Amino acid sequence: MIAFHDVRKTYPMGETRVEALRGVSADIPRERMTAVMGPSGSGKSTMLHLAGCLDTPTSGRVICDGQDLGSLSSRRRAEFRATTVGFVFQKFNLVPNLTALRNVELPLLLRGESATSSRKKALDALDVVELGDRSRHRPTKLSGGEQQRVAIARALVNAPKLVLADEPTGNLDTETGTRILRLLRGLVETGKTVVVVTHNPEIAHEADALIALRDGRVESLSAPRADGEQA
Repeated sequence: MIAFHDVRKTYPMGETRVEALRGVSADIPRERMTAVMGPSGSGKSTMLHLAGCLDTPTSGRVICDGQDLGSLSSRRRAEFRATTVGFVFQKFNLVPNLTALRNVELPLLLRGESATSSRKKALDALDVVELGDRSRHRPTKLSGGEQQRVAIARALVNAPKLVLADEPTGNLDTETGTRILRLLRGLVETGKTVVVVTHNPEIAHEADALIALRDGRVESLSAPRADGEQA
């Protein structure tokens, strides 16, 4: 679904320049879970941001379904994010004074969808993550795992083909993290492509493909497992 071709990303930092990615070439397979691993500063989050059109490469190409994401205008990149991508972040990024339901329906309301349609889609998304009965609770009344599930529901509400998760289990205990992993794994079975940036070796074990980064370069790649093959 997504191919990185000799991608470089450099950020200016005062009088110096930081090379976050240094010629990365890798494929992210369709309808599979891909784990992106590596130490801090290896370029994992940068790779995720490029895949989700949150940023553009300094050089090289990021291709999604034949489309060069780096060549898109700002408006087209925004459309791509709104229609194709669902983002899940480590810190949840929920609006604290809104209920779970309102947090999930907010992206739809912001793009002009009707209140009735937004509410139905948000309730459906909360049902997918088994939080329909907690829809009227604010984030402060939810556990960390429940907040992350609300964040996943929000990522799913636009019916994206691509789900990008940045350290989705990083703030959770082991048992709750395992539940989140199973939920992400289940999204693949519904036809979604899932990319997870993680330090968690359990996620790497469960993933269909692995991209290991170090110092902005690909250290190793593993090919997708065949259907039914065990990790």
